[in-house]
Amino acid sequence: MGGNTSERRSNLPAELSSFVGRRHELTSVRTGLATHRLVTLLGPGGIGKTRLAFRTAADQERNLADGAWVAELASVQVPELVPEAVVGALGLRSTERGSPTDRLVAHLRDRQLLLVLDNCEHVQEAAAALAAELLSSCPGVQILVTSRHALALPGELVLSVPPLPMPGPGQAGSPEALMHYDAVRLFVDRAKASWSSFQVTAANQDALAELVRRLDGMPLAIELASVRVRSMTVEQILDRLCNRFTLLTRGNRAALPRQQTLQALLDWSHDLLEPRERLVWARGSVFSGGFDLAALEAVACDDDLPAAVLPDVVDGLVAKSVLVREPVEIAGMARFHMLESLREYGDARLAETDGAATYAARHRGWYAGLAAAAAGEVFGPSQVDWFARLRADHDNLRAALDRLAHDPADAVEGLQMATALQHHWVMVGRFGEGRTWVERLLTQLPTRRDDERTELSVVRAAGLEVAGRLAVLQGQIDVGRPLLEEALAEATAAGSSTWRAHALHGLALASAFWGEPAAALPLLEEALELHREGSDPFGVPLALVQLATVHATLGDQEQAMAYAEECITLSEAASERWCAALARWVQALAQWQLGRGQKARTYARDVLQLKEPFGDRMGMAMSVEVVAWTESDAGRSAKAARLLGAVQAALGSIGASLFGHLHEDHDHCLARTREALGDAAFDRAFDEGATGRFDDAVAIALGRRTPTPTAADTGGEEVRLTRRESEIAELVAEGLTNREIAERLVMARRTAEGHVASILGKLSFTSRTQLAAWVAAQRQGQ
Repeated sequence: MGGNTSERRSNLPAELSSFVGRRHELTSVRTGLATHRLVTLLGPGGIGKTRLAFRTAADQERNLADGAWVAELASVQVPELVPEAVVGALGLRSTERGSPTDRLVAHLRDRQLLLVLDNCEHVQEAAAALAAELLSSCPGVQILVTSRHALALPGELVLSVPPLPMPGPGQAGSPEALMHYDAVRLFVDRAKASWSSFQVTAANQDALAELVRRLDGMPLAIELASVRVRSMTVEQILDRLCNRFTLLTRGNRAALPRQQTLQALLDWSHDLLEPRERLVWARGSVFSGGFDLAALEAVACDDDLPAAVLPDVVDGLVAKSVLVREPVEIAGMARFHMLESLREYGDARLAETDGAATYAARHRGWYAGLAAAAAGEVFGPSQVDWFARLRADHDNLRAALDRLAHDPADAVEGLQMATALQHHWVMVGRFGEGRTWVERLLTQLPTRRDDERTELSVVRAAGLEVAGRLAVLQGQIDVGRPLLEEALAEATAAGSSTWRAHALHGLALASAFWGEPAAALPLLEEALELHREGSDPFGVPLALVQLATVHATLGDQEQAMAYAEECITLSEAASERWCAALARWVQALAQWQLGRGQKARTYARDVLQLKEPFGDRMGMAMSVEVVAWTESDAGRSAKAARLLGAVQAALGSIGASLFGHLHEDHDHCLARTREALGDAAFDRAFDEGATGRFDDAVAIALGRRTPTPTAADTGGEEVRLTRRESEIAELVAEGLTNREIAERLVMARRTAEGHVASILGKLSFTSRTQLAAWVAAQRQGQ
């Protein structure tokens, strides 16, 4: 699922540094999950809860049919958006009726997976309510929580995450003995990464033992201290740390000692920075999630922090572990983020200054401008880059909207931003979140004076239209249609042709896809004419696509092809892909209806290639569906059955279903394929498609990969492995080499090689990757 459980088993982030120690804690968490469906890892910031949870999830993933998934809640400041954040983490699109919680329950009800809810303390009640609902309604779901507070739910197992083991006074002994302590090993591991020449010696072992003790075995504190070995000895670090700890007497005596220690270390680390580095730390704390250099410059730079010096300052902060460079570049730009504890510290520092409101205002202004720029440029050659950029900055967009929604005086600007993101909400499948912001801001619009009526009417019309259209796309016609009718009246009164066109378009969608296609035609025709004079570059091509779809539904394939071709011509002239893919899909449908199966398959494959950069599972599933029809029609029934299974799983994972006008062809294909294969072989092939990776189904539909021979292709004869072969197949699926398998099972390497070759031959496979996929499918079928 571009994040859905039918194609990936996890969204766990890659470990950027080695995982040190925690053997006992890992065992405790695994044991806890074996007997409890809700386990909470408790502890202060910086204790290592998240790393422990992620490592546990990575270990558990292979044993769960639908893997392990992480929902990061640190950036969610509005409790009501906790379910939406989980929806987004699972890669689901808000395309069906009901609340986000209802959609999650529907998606997870029959799945077996581990869900990690990370950083829950600031949204404790909302996280607890969601966890309670999922646990009661989804018997195969386990939840692992990281928080500074327990959720206080029945059946919750609370595990306190302790500091790393460290030597007591006088226990250094020798450098070798010291390395038995996890706190020391973590320091050494990170110190070597910062300065490869670092060694534990007889000369520094006592200072190192004392240092990790003074740091209370806190992983974050140890990591922050370890980077200083590039410029200081261990003894110097210890001396400075001892001096700074005297500040604890001025701290919060009600806080836990380890929290005081972390505060002291952060104070100490802050004081070691250059003045401009401190400014970036504080001012950069207004960001939520990641950011790039351009955003940081716009928000943080002034006379005290000139833009010319910013790259060097950022480089210094990365070297000192205050900023973390993210492994993925977006639109050719490097991105950075702060660990949450450091961001909170920087935010507290910023709050002490007179300019805190200034930088928050700059942040919201930058992202409001980003949304407006994207709205004007996303229909063009930079479309894929804009899509990736807005997706990467989603947490910052959310934070900016939250700031704008706090003061009614900012409601107009906030609503303009939320409606400028109208295509973003659709492309990333955040229908529910988009509606939440728009509806919240609509309630805060000021009362209109006569001289402001036109401007406020346009803003209000835009908000009503976007909220209504998103509701329609979720299938909530009874909610969406009245909003769209009100938007139409408001836009008409204000003389806004752009938003009148959008309102007509939204009302046409309500008719077209939910039973009244003929009624949509006049609405779309008027919308198209208005869009030709309007300001939204997406307006004309989207209206053309919908007109083509409605004509195809009504059986007028010639007119459908003409409208689709006009859209494609516009898209090609602008080097645009999204609308072109939608239009090409309509052409595939029209060609199929004309009995031109090969042409329909060619067009559907074009759509898949155009959609791949967006990860649009809805559009891609619709195209795989058309390919399945053509494969069945050509007599390749087993392949068609696999593709049909993949489509069902992909649509189910995003809470969607086939458009109503496709059901007749879908049902006909199902019946013909089942008759050709027989019930047993059809069910096997269908299930293989449903339990496999959706990316594999796309590759098969595109002709990039030949389907692996299965029981459906061999007359239904089931392949059975011996107990030893099954054991070795499992190890291959874990990624072990032949040599590692031989060592694990205490056999000769040549014997292991023989077993693997025999298994591949018996299953008609040509690669270990195919075998690993087969093992995964067998686990899911058990």
